[in-house]
Amino acid sequence: MANRDFFSFCTSLKPLELRALGALSQVRHIDAHEEIYKAGDAADALYIINRGMVEIVQENTPRSTDRTYLSRGDIFGDVEVLIDLPRRNSVKTREPVSLQCFARKDLEELTRRVPAFFHYLSEQLASRLFQARNAALSQSHCLELSGYLANFDLVTIYQTIVHSSQTGELTIRDEHDELLAAFHFDAGRIYGGQFQHLTGEEAFEQLFLAENLRGTFAFSSAQTKSSRALQTNMAKRDAGEVLIHALQSRDELDALRQEMPDTCRRLLRQKLEVDLAAMPAEIRPAAQKIWRLASGGRLRLGEIYQKLEVSELKIYVALRELITSGQLELANDVLEEQVA
Repeated sequence: MANRDFFSFCTSLKPLELRALGALSQVRHIDAHEEIYKAGDAADALYIINRGMVEIVQENTPRSTDRTYLSRGDIFGDVEVLIDLPRRNSVKTREPVSLQCFARKDLEELTRRVPAFFHYLSEQLASRLFQARNAALSQSHCLELSGYLANFDLVTIYQTIVHSSQTGELTIRDEHDELLAAFHFDAGRIYGGQFQHLTGEEAFEQLFLAENLRGTFAFSSAQTKSSRALQTNMAKRDAGEVLIHALQSRDELDALRQEMPDTCRRLLRQKLEVDLAAMPAEIRPAAQKIWRLASGGRLRLGEIYQKLEVSELKIYVALRELITSGQLELANDVLEEQVA
């Protein structure tokens, strides 16, 4: 699939190819707000993000303030490396990052030892070209921006709407053509909307947290609204900062899911009364509801999301607070059945 990330690609490689990939690349750790390269620099390497987020300043656009944000699994710097041209844009880190760096001088040997890597690069370039061409055609002919989520990623869709200062509604439908999400934009700023049973900022955050999101999307400038587009604080914030927060939330949730794997699902109370005093204020309402739902030890981890009006990230943060303070325990379903 054209939109698979680097880590999904790596799972398809043989052990010998993985060793070659590691031997012909290096890892760089860079602090927040550091410049990776600037426009005009020689293109001596391409980069894949292992962790963190980078910002690309598009120097060659009419609006030099345009920003593009990339995160885990994304590639950058590849075009100039492959055609041996100076850097077109400047790139800097938004937060501490870990980068897998592939030097231009090693690409020939890498292609010989891992032929699939060159095919993967071609696949990613073709996918970006497809997205850019369709977005440009949509805008130039005043048509809807629409397509399959398998061919477009959410970051590209969002940034296309923001950079073109569009006003209208973005809708997402699942594989059965049922409305899954709808968000309203005003002059490139997200105004409000819904995702499944969530609304406003919680909905937008969950849009980027949802795993295996499939179906179709469409952006229309028509005035009809499918969403509960009540104005939220998002409308007052920079559109780029809203996206950055959503992407950072995704990385944080991935880490929390590793702490609380799917094999441990049943929540058991460890104390008679809940104590929320030491928890952050924004987490207390979710923690209180989770505590109530866990009564009797019948609540499973996968059931919580549908019962609360908050994103999965807030649920997992609240769970971590309850578990680390010894108030809840995650028990393995298999062990529970054996005890019973």
